[in-house]
Amino acid sequence: MNAGRGQSSDGPSAPRLLMSVPWIVVLLGVGLLTTLLVIALLAARGPERRVVPTAAAPPIYLPTHGVESPSAAPDDPAAPLVTAEPTAGPTASPSPSRPAGPTRPVSPSRAAPELAAPAPLVADGGVTARYEATGSDRRGFSARLIVANGSGVGQDWTVKLSFAGNVKSVQASSASGVSASSRGGGVFVLAGTGALEPGQSVTVRLEFNRTGTGDRPERCTVNGADCTIG
Repeated sequence: MNAGRGQSSDGPSAPRLLMSVPWIVVLLGVGLLTTLLVIALLAARGPERRVVPTAAAPPIYLPTHGVESPSAAPDDPAAPLVTAEPTAGPTASPSPSRPAGPTRPVSPSRAAPELAAPAPLVADGGVTARYEATGSDRRGFSARLIVANGSGVGQDWTVKLSFAGNVKSVQASSASGVSASSRGGGVFVLAGTGALEPGQSVTVRLEFNRTGTGDRPERCTVNGADCTIG
């Protein structure tokens, strides 16, 4: 009777053990997979490295012959290097200050005069002329015209005589050659046939026809400048 009870008590425990075996296997498998996953993550991540900030490279100072300014510290790379040039010889002592006297007003500076343009080789006014009446009668009068070149170059010359309307015509003669023309209204133009050399003069003899009286021109010009009326 006791033996039968012992067999009956051990019989039901075997099925319960067999039923709990799969769960143990599952739990072991889950634990194994979890362990492998953690190892894989750690292996993929790798050991963390601490980033150490690198120190800035020290500035490079070139050798100079001067003296560095004390205001710029050598440890500050942003401060520029200021060098002083060596002075030759001993430093001169400052001169004693003079007492301040009355100040004079400073006049505004005048602009430098502009350079004049070079004069042309043949300039008006380099030739002069002189008109002189030499004789007169009831039908006309005679005169003398002296033209001189006071410049340093040879020049052509033209004399313009303006009389009143009663002077009608003129005849001119000169050893060097001269031409005469009438403009009407008592105006006559005389010109040399060649250039007048520097320092030379020419004399022109004139014979005028007129009505009435008068032997002086109202105006006489040589190359545009007034000539002398004697």
